[in-house]
Amino acid sequence: MRVLNDRRGAAAGEVTRLATLDIVVTRHDVLDEASFRGTGVLDLYEELFPANERDSADDIVRWVLSDDVGERRHFAIDGHAMSYRLDSRCFILRAAGRAIGFGFFTYDHASRLICCNHVGVGKAWRGGGLSRAFYREMVDMLDELFPRNIGVVLEVEPFDRDRLKTIIADLERSGGRQLAAHEQAEIRKFLRVTWYHRLGYCVFCEADTKRPLLCRSPCLDPSLLPSDWTGAEEHYWLMWQARIDAPSAAIRASGLWQQAVAAIYLEILAKSLLAADPQGRRDYWDYATALVAQTLRRAATTEVGLAYRRSPDDSPLLSRWRRLAIDLPI
Repeated sequence: MRVLNDRRGAAAGEVTRLATLDIVVTRHDVLDEASFRGTGVLDLYEELFPANERDSADDIVRWVLSDDVGERRHFAIDGHAMSYRLDSRCFILRAAGRAIGFGFFTYDHASRLICCNHVGVGKAWRGGGLSRAFYREMVDMLDELFPRNIGVVLEVEPFDRDRLKTIIADLERSGGRQLAAHEQAEIRKFLRVTWYHRLGYCVFCEADTKRPLLCRSPCLDPSLLPSDWTGAEEHYWLMWQARIDAPSAAIRASGLWQQAVAAIYLEILAKSLLAADPQGRRDYWDYATALVAQTLRRAATTEVGLAYRRSPDDSPLLSRWRRLAIDLPI
């Protein structure tokens, strides 16, 4: 357990007293399902993320407490032995024993990469640097749990810069108005990328143009008809943060890109889904591996780089968005 001090008090605006917060982690401080659910972390997760971005609560419980516990899991497809070894943890930021923030991470022992799945802090507790402090404490704790890790990788949804400019310009002309759902989604994508850049993340990109590399996530539901899998795919950019004491990753961006794509979409996603029914989901494995191979082939003729800063166009856009003073949780 880690302790954090937040001088704003129990809610935003309270500056007269000191709130003591702590961070607990599954299978270290939180040992069973009742204790995990009792923190309220799953209620907070539901509050912060829309349904289309959430994993099943039951799946999360299973991953962090019983399935992804650092032990190698074995299965076979047509007599071909396969295995994977994952360790998933949920870090819970608490005030008076109740969750006000959380981070869900998975460590892949094969690649030595940590995948950041979800991070969130309750609306009343944002500001004052608490979110950043919480995130950095989690990374420190991850380094202690997994001393061989080389860094953290995560997916972010791509945003359309031209569409973003149009939305912000229209808001400036109208003097503020209710944002449509699709406009909120576009701005959230931009704000998330910006937040991770501030934390020191860089984005995998084409080295010459700095254009982010696009990858496709396989369908998350192998029970769908195979003909429906393609329609359930999602596009992402990948962001990366090297471990602080690790050597510079700039000269091996291409190898890191390949590792990250394989770790997220094969080791963590596809094998986890396949292990539940290896024979029944054999076609899914063929589909997922083919999709990953396609993603890697598209980047094979491109020199892969890492963009450590936002595009020059992003800072003015961020300033214009902030001047609108619209409260939009990311």
